[in-house]
Amino acid sequence: MPTWQDIEKSIINILRAGIFYNKDKTTGFMDYYKKQLDELHKSKDQEQYIITKARALLPNEEIYDAKIKAFSNSYYKKEQREKELQAWLNS
Repeated sequence: MPTWQDIEKSIINILRAGIFYNKDKTTGFMDYYKKQLDELHKSKDQEQYIITKARALLPNEEIYDAKIKAFSNSYYKKEQREKELQAWLNS
């Protein structure tokens, strides 16, 4: 199981990537992850915080499976569209 330090490091890396790509720090995923990092730092027990947060995001296996499937489908469809567009442009 990841520790709170692992989660913190991952959030920081996400924020660094957003800065690298010049994303607006006050909207979208940047704002979301900044708030998550702030909440993690402010919590009295960081280990319990990540467990509570994980349970809130994915309370059971059905919801977990649905979210993974939705993410997987959207990612692969986008990837497939990009390949088709690239093939069309190259022809």
